[in-house]
Amino acid sequence: MTDWIIGLPTWQLTRILGIAAYLLLFAGMAFGILYGYPFVKGKRKPAFYKTHMRLTNGGSLLALLHAAVLVIDTYTPFEWKEILVPFMAHGHPVLYGMGTLSLYGLILLLLTSDFRQKLSKGVWLTIHLLAYPIFMMAMAHGFFAGTDSQLPAIKWMYGATFAITLMLLGGRALIRKPVRRMAA
Repeated sequence: MTDWIIGLPTWQLTRILGIAAYLLLFAGMAFGILYGYPFVKGKRKPAFYKTHMRLTNGGSLLALLHAAVLVIDTYTPFEWKEILVPFMAHGHPVLYGMGTLSLYGLILLLLTSDFRQKLSKGVWLTIHLLAYPIFMMAMAHGFFAGTDSQLPAIKWMYGATFAITLMLLGGRALIRKPVRRMAA
């Protein structure tokens, strides 16, 4: 069994898992933003929510696997403490620390979403809005620490996902109904 694990192409696997996790998280975030658009109503609303959750859960699972494979990697092995404790990695501690914090943030988002009904709306929303800085940290982690980031296709991927996220957020901000303040 040990020989089989050592023989795995772990370096390629961790890179694939990291990019796939990022893309699923991006798609989950896009569906989450689109959930607030006016065209998502009626029967579409639950379908968008399910898609948002499935993509985010899938991306989180792949992100966990991405980190776990680094422990058995023979090319650039990591120790558990380097993965579990932010900013403890042997090389690029800030960039890898951002990856660790992103993973912890994802776990927080998933747990609080599961307990959404037990939390006040304000508490849940405040925590859920952390998805934006978590996404930015994950993007910075992948772009600056990822060994494939010098490839033009990967640069375009990060640029396109960032631009699409900004456009979706801008569109949502434009269509948001103004909040009426009650007279004192």
